[in-house]
Amino acid sequence: MSKAKQFIKNTRKKGKQKDKVPETADEFLAVGVEHEEAGEKWRGGDAAKSTRFFIRAIEDYENGLRAFPRSFDLAYNKARVQYQLTQHPRLVAELPTPPVDLLQLALESHRYALGLRSDDADVLFNTAQVLRSLAEVLFDGRRSSESVRHDALQLLQEALELFQRCLIVQELQFTQSQELMEMADETAPVAAGSNRDDDQVLSVYSSEEIEDERWASVVEPVTKDTLVDTAVTQLETLTTACGMLISDSGSGLAWVEEYSKNLLQGRIAAYVTGTDRLHEVELARANFICALADTSYRAGRADLQTYERELKSAFGPHLNISQDFRGLCDHTDALIAFSSAVFGSVSITAKVDQADMLSLGTLMWQQLTTAAKALTSASKLPTAQNLAKVYIARGDVELLRLRLGESSFGYATAKRSAATLLKNSETYYRGAVGLANIEGSMDEELEATVKLAVASTMIGDESKQVASKGGGKAEILAVVEEMVGDGIVGSEWLSKFKSV
Repeated sequence: MSKAKQFIKNTRKKGKQKDKVPETADEFLAVGVEHEEAGEKWRGGDAAKSTRFFIRAIEDYENGLRAFPRSFDLAYNKARVQYQLTQHPRLVAELPTPPVDLLQLALESHRYALGLRSDDADVLFNTAQVLRSLAEVLFDGRRSSESVRHDALQLLQEALELFQRCLIVQELQFTQSQELMEMADETAPVAAGSNRDDDQVLSVYSSEEIEDERWASVVEPVTKDTLVDTAVTQLETLTTACGMLISDSGSGLAWVEEYSKNLLQGRIAAYVTGTDRLHEVELARANFICALADTSYRAGRADLQTYERELKSAFGPHLNISQDFRGLCDHTDALIAFSSAVFGSVSITAKVDQADMLSLGTLMWQQLTTAAKALTSASKLPTAQNLAKVYIARGDVELLRLRLGESSFGYATAKRSAATLLKNSETYYRGAVGLANIEGSMDEELEATVKLAVASTMIGDESKQVASKGGGKAEILAVVEEMVGDGIVGSEWLSKFKSV
């Protein structure tokens, strides 16, 4: 499952002001914020109306910047709204500009704001988020060219550098806040009976808002939760980078390992102490460890036993995900990636001992059965979301288990269960099509429709091969190609769909 996007920080919104032609920077901000609030109001219902209001807000900030080009708050708000628009598919669908171009515009605006205040933690964090999103949009998995992969990795490296700068600023602000709090304790003892939280830090007012009390805005205090937010996002960015290093010879992993060492070995543990974020941190750590192990195995830098050990350790007993929808889905992703990697290694191996193949088949059956159980549990949780993706993954797992009965592995249990596994996959893919249609998820609907056509054709219903497929031929072939790359079906299926 794809992980859910973290929204960028929104600390500089200001209140409303009376309607009039804007003359000052604050007045331009007031008009822009009013349009933002209207956009938020309509976002859940009328996407077109919501988008129009957000566009007006951007225009308000742009007009203000023409008159006040050094206004950091105007630049910050413009950049923030531009990025937030890209994170809502329903709003993006209302715009004629492709998502990658929208992200490029947002990046330019963030660079401008960063040029006005290079040590601001929020704009550092937000700029890094835009870089990460742009890298994810540019990179198209195994289909991406080497040049595209290189460009995407460079964007991620820049994002990590900005996250690191952000963390340094936040650590300094946290330390200063703690020192100010200690000084306040010494000069003004807490009255008996009060109950102040020791982690509370002092609010700081930015100097540029002092000229008008109506416009005073409070800068959010830096707490340990703030530090955890940034550290977890760094780990998630490193996890994304691992996925882009699949075709790497191994040299590119060096900087990922080096960068993560300091973060994992000490800093993040210090941040999470005294918070309720341990589970979240452990899940982010588990995802990164699995992604690194997967990339290392595919690059020939780790053997299968090491990969299996890392996977088992990452999602060990210390990480209770039984009631965590995202955790169950992330664990499933890791298990599927493990099986896909093994399928890939077997397909390029000239000769594998029969006993080793039997052992591999047993191991993979166990891993995929665990994945199937995890997805079943996840789908039943009240916190379940994007069920179309869950059902697609359930269908994928059944086809992966089915492949274990093929001649390469010849796993007896898979052979005996072939008819059931195939029927299950068809049922799950059909369910995913319906759920995606209800959820309005066009990408998931296309993926599920193509996979349903594959499963139906396997069963023998050739009539569904064309009739069930939606989208253009290039999009259809992209789904089948991904299925082949993930080991879900053999390469012969790409030829079948190309000939249609």
